[in-house]
Amino acid sequence: MDEARTPITEADAVSHYPELAHLVGVRDAGWVFRPLHDQHDQLMGLAGSRSVDQYTDAIYLFDRSHVIAARVQAEEYGGGCVWMRDGTDVAEVVTDLLGLPELGAPGAPSLVISQSLLWAP
Repeated sequence: MDEARTPITEADAVSHYPELAHLVGVRDAGWVFRPLHDQHDQLMGLAGSRSVDQYTDAIYLFDRSHVIAARVQAEEYGGGCVWMRDGTDVAEVVTDLLGLPELGAPGAPSLVISQSLLWAP
């Protein structure tokens, strides 16, 4: 890409994409967000994550109506994805992720989600 990316303010981003308002509070709680670009340097989404000793929570926003969130345990605690949600409502998916109990707490996800339904010998 020959042109430099032109950053926009948080207020402009939320004004154009109100769905992002749900991520502002998440960012303020210690999350780190990064833009995702395709091979042509076009913005294709936004990825956010927050890591603690036991796990990493992640959010991937692909467009106004496609968001994926996941919790992945650290290897020292068994590794693997223990919770995932693919949805169309950013606020709902973010609320569900933020509502997960800490690992080991009652109601916390602990079973690793199968990585594939296909098995290869």
